[in-house]
Amino acid sequence: MGLFSAPFRGLFLVFREVADRAEQELHDEDAVKAELTDIYMRLEAGTLSEEEFARREAALVQRLEDIEGHKRRKKRGSGRGGR
Repeated sequence: MGLFSAPFRGLFLVFREVADRAEQELHDEDAVKAELTDIYMRLEAGTLSEEEFARREAALVQRLEDIEGHKRRKKRGSGRGGR
């Protein structure tokens, strides 16, 4: 039975790694800040409309707030034996 389950365990490890990396990217505060900087520069250069800027800025600020909330929850959870 162990021989047959080995490929599935390997596949599970690959899926787990992909999920971990996706979560890291989702909670990458620096990437969101870089995107904010980019839209500010584009607005100043006149290549982004005020409306588009406002829409994108609101979404990015919300992402930063979500990241901060995630960090707080993670920090509280680590204080309780890693959960």
